[in-house]
Amino acid sequence: MTTQTTNSTAVDELVSRARSLYSLPAVAAEVIQLTSNPQVNTLALKECIQTDPALTAKILRVVNSSLFGLSREVCDLNQALALLGTKPLKLLVLGFSLPDNLFAEVAREQLDWYWSTTLTRAVAAREISEQLFDRPGDDAFLAGLFQDIGVLVLLGELKEPYARFLAGVIEQRVDLQRLEVDSLGFDHLQLTAALLEHWKMPKVLVRAISEPREYTQLMKSDEEHAELTKVVHLAGLVAELVGQNRLGVLPDLMEVGAAYCDLDKEQLNELVGTLQPKVKQLAEVLSLEVAATTETATDYVEIMTAAHRQMSELTEEVVELLGHPPLEEEEAYSNLLADATHLRQTVDRFLHHTVPPTPSSPAATAAAIPQSNQQTPPPLAQGGHATKTQAGPTVDFSEQLTLTIGHCRSRRQPVSLLLLEMGGESSSDAQGRPVLGQVLEMASRSINVPNMICEVINPCRRVLVLPKCDRHEAVRFAEETLRRVEKMVLHLEQQGTVLKYIASAGVASVSLPPKNFPPQDLLETAGRCLSAAQSSGTCVVKSLEIY
Repeated sequence: MTTQTTNSTAVDELVSRARSLYSLPAVAAEVIQLTSNPQVNTLALKECIQTDPALTAKILRVVNSSLFGLSREVCDLNQALALLGTKPLKLLVLGFSLPDNLFAEVAREQLDWYWSTTLTRAVAAREISEQLFDRPGDDAFLAGLFQDIGVLVLLGELKEPYARFLAGVIEQRVDLQRLEVDSLGFDHLQLTAALLEHWKMPKVLVRAISEPREYTQLMKSDEEHAELTKVVHLAGLVAELVGQNRLGVLPDLMEVGAAYCDLDKEQLNELVGTLQPKVKQLAEVLSLEVAATTETATDYVEIMTAAHRQMSELTEEVVELLGHPPLEEEEAYSNLLADATHLRQTVDRFLHHTVPPTPSSPAATAAAIPQSNQQTPPPLAQGGHATKTQAGPTVDFSEQLTLTIGHCRSRRQPVSLLLLEMGGESSSDAQGRPVLGQVLEMASRSINVPNMICEVINPCRRVLVLPKCDRHEAVRFAEETLRRVEKMVLHLEQQGTVLKYIASAGVASVSLPPKNFPPQDLLETAGRCLSAAQSSGTCVVKSLEIY
């Protein structure tokens, strides 16, 4: 089973559960149906909304706020429809119609984080759309408002393990999406998009949320949803910066903003300077108590100033590596990734329809893992292929290796093969082995090479084929992976899970594969290097160039 298949299964299962548990109110469902017709019956729309007096009152509160900037007070839905049209009314109805049970499993701290991020992103999306993209901001506002519904679904379905996972993300201020993908193999945006699609939300909205945030690809796209995706991408970065106080996001925000809409520092400062009062007002009309809108909350402009200061203090060398998180964040990220081994086990149990355990601390990770029937960690696939776990490399893998070598030879490119293994006493222990396997799998995700192939030999051993990577690059990837393993295991030990292990890597490379080069030579050479590394201690990499 490939990682892609496993991840798809997890998302499908979670979405299936969410569809049965979280339904839109009848009014919202009817509004979607009425407005799907280009010739909207405004009388029917008004009568539909008016069947819910509380919803009507909420809508009028928002319409009369400065968010819409109307010159006179609106007293009823007739006036609102006449002044605004049907689309803003539809968006407001949907925005107010999130199922109550979505919030049932959310703790106060997490709820505050959710709304601080969501409201900031929604308001920022609307402002960015109108000011920088010169297009109506209604769809952008709604996309920003709905984007993190998947977080609520995960809290509701995976319960305590995901709640603890999210609490760590909030405390350490790390990238939630990246950590979800590295630990679960999917992110909450996939759940959000699937649930919105089930609710029959506009397709352009669903695509804007689900589309990967790859700005170089979005710049080339001429699809209908591309502009909205750019807006939501920018708004999300703004929300991470000022809503979550993640100062390290600023370089990405400046780079992406410049690419999308020629955003400069002055424009960004002006945009952020207007956000907080609008976020506060939106929280008030939605009757939400959010820490970011209180008198003691850190001012958004102050956060921006601190972010600019931090960015200016970076050396030229660091600026060239802005795609990588700061060292402090990377260390926190590695610790959270280690804790996420328990969450990954919970997802495995969820897929097998068993009740996830809820141990009281990360130290219970090993105790939460079954012994004889432990599921093998899903194989890794970072931009490439993964095959079924086997006692040895499969025929399919051998074919892929042969094809990759031929591909590199025809393009006069190097190719490397990397063997990673977690050995030692814990690797043969019923409790320690699956934990080491999860650690190795998640640490391996730091290797992101286009068209990489990964074969999982067993939970504690995997082989990776790295096209276009020479020996130096492959050794660097191996060393980074072993450092991450070391940090994750150390963190687990600090939490009470003691592991006796030896992490090793063997690398074999060929700078230009000759014609009829035997693929087995790479495997055998990497195997000899791995054996040499294992006899030299833990976290050792040995490598050879094949001539």
